[in-house]
Amino acid sequence: MVHLNSDEANPDELERIARAPDVVRNGWKRTIEEVRAMADAREEEGYETLTVFAADTATVAPGDVEEDRWGLSYLVDSSDAETVTEFDERTDFDETAVYQNQSSGNVFIATECIDLDNEAILLIAGAYRMRLAADLVRTATAAEKMYSHIRQGDGTVIATVEHEDAERFFPNPDEFYAYEVTGTPADTLPDEALEDDEPSDSE
Repeated sequence: MVHLNSDEANPDELERIARAPDVVRNGWKRTIEEVRAMADAREEEGYETLTVFAADTATVAPGDVEEDRWGLSYLVDSSDAETVTEFDERTDFDETAVYQNQSSGNVFIATECIDLDNEAILLIAGAYRMRLAADLVRTATAAEKMYSHIRQGDGTVIATVEHEDAERFFPNPDEFYAYEVTGTPADTLPDEALEDDEPSDSE
């Protein structure tokens, strides 16, 4: 069992969490705990697991200048790139399960990618703001699929997983469109409260 970018391995992330509002800090810590528990349970079932706690999660839609691949894009330390690449090269994921919670305009998400033949599971945890996701939600629901990308700090994508069912990620698209139409709802945290939209620990 391997955990990448966990709170223990990323002191800077811990400091960022400590400065964040309670709703963000608690949501991310709860996500970390739940994902770790899930990884433990899968290991007991006989699966090999690799868990990625993203240092940043970006919602990427077609036309975004930063990347030409749409989906959820998760940042990991460059030092973890070899581990992710090696795991990705020897797995072929058959199933996807998505676990997520919403709080004050933020989504805390964990995506479980399952390779049944090799008995291997990739768990990706992150957090993002709903008001930044409307274009991605439109793209995914129209295409009826989703993508998860794991990237390094320089933008290099080191692993990509395609998911067949976008509804697992966005079961109620109107919730995301409402944030776009009405601007920033009263209960949404200000930008400075979620610097870089980084999960500070997802489900």
